[in-house]
Amino acid sequence: MKRLTAKELEDYEQRLRAMLAALTGDIDRLEQEALGERGVPQEVSAEGGTDSYSQEFSLELLERDETTVREVLSALERIKTGSFGACEGCGSMILKERLKMVPHARNCIECQRKEEEGVL
Repeated sequence: MKRLTAKELEDYEQRLRAMLAALTGDIDRLEQEALGERGVPQEVSAEGGTDSYSQEFSLELLERDETTVREVLSALERIKTGSFGACEGCGSMILKERLKMVPHARNCIECQRKEEEGVL
């Protein structure tokens, strides 16, 4: 598979920047939900802790979004350095179909499976 064209890299950069903007907005919203409007943890309700569950759920989403932000920033850096689209595991080019679905992907599908299984 051949390297990405300058136009394709530009398109991926735009998509990644849009993702970053959306994620940053989500993180701000989730922080407010988790900590309440005044920046202090919300009270546990007398009805059995629904506020506590909501706060925990928001914190979990916040952690996931922050991880994705790091991955998006890393992908933008790879565009700058010229390594975007190359698998970090094997060096092969990542399929364009995968990059369309997960533009911040660092690995081809096979290497990603190995990483998730703890083989890499």
